[in-house]
Amino acid sequence: MRGIVYCWAAVIRTKLAEQMAYRSHFALSVLLLIVGDLVVPFVTLLVYRSGASFPGWTLHEALLIQAVFALAKGIAFPFFFGMVGTTLSQVREGTFDLLLLRPRPVMMMAMLTGFDPDDFGRLLSGSVLFGYALSGLGGPSWQSWLQFGLLFLASITILCAVSLFLSGMLFRWVGSSRVFDIFDAVTSFGLYPGTIFSKSLQNILTYVLPIGLIAFVPASSLLGRNGWGTLWALVPAAAFLILGAVYWNRMLRSYTSAGG
Repeated sequence: MRGIVYCWAAVIRTKLAEQMAYRSHFALSVLLLIVGDLVVPFVTLLVYRSGASFPGWTLHEALLIQAVFALAKGIAFPFFFGMVGTTLSQVREGTFDLLLLRPRPVMMMAMLTGFDPDDFGRLLSGSVLFGYALSGLGGPSWQSWLQFGLLFLASITILCAVSLFLSGMLFRWVGSSRVFDIFDAVTSFGLYPGTIFSKSLQNILTYVLPIGLIAFVPASSLLGRNGWGTLWALVPAAAFLILGAVYWNRMLRSYTSAGG
C-alpha cells in the first residue's frame, strides 16, 4: 500500500511540474473544462427563468444533481478516466507493451500514466455549482450528509468501473475515440432528475446501467428525499466495479501487442 501511495505522489508531482512549465496552456485547458461543464447548468437556469421546470424539482434542487455529477467527474477523471486515453493511444501505437514491463500491476500503471491535472477543472466547477445549489436550499441534516457521503462513494466507484469497461474495450476495438462519445451519450441521462423519465427507463438507468446512481440518488439523499434504504446502491456499485476489473483483465489477456 505504501508503494502505491509513493507511486501516485511521484506521478502527481511530475505531472504538476509539467503543467507549470506550460502555465498558459494549463490555465486555458482548465478554463475550457469549467466552461464546458457549466453549459448544461446554464441551460437549466435559462429553462427555469423562462417559466418552465422539471416537475417536482426546484431550480436549486435540479442544479444540485448536476453539481454532484460534476464533482464525481472531477474526482474520477483525473485519477481513473485517464486510463481510457492511455489505452486508446498506446495500444494504437504499440507502446502499451512498456506498461507490461513495469514491476507494478498493469491496471494501476495505466491509471498512473493517464493522470491529468487539467481534469481538476471539473472539480472546481462542480464545487462552485454545488455551493450555489446548496445556498438556495435548507441545511441538510447530518444523516443526509452521511447518506450522501456513502452514496457519493458509490458514484465514484461506478465511474471507475465505467473507465475499466471503456479502456478494456480498446484492447479489441483498437484506437477508436468513439468510446468518449458513448460515455457522454449514455451518462447525459444522469444530469437530470430521474423522475422525469418513464418508469421503465428509470429502472434501466438504475438497475441495468447504473447512471442514476452517479448523481440523482446521492443528490436525492442529500435533499432528504430518500431513506437509509437507498444505501443498497453500494452493493451494485461494488459488483459493477468487480465486473469491470474482471472484464479489463480478461481483455488484457487477449492483447497481442502493436495494435491489439
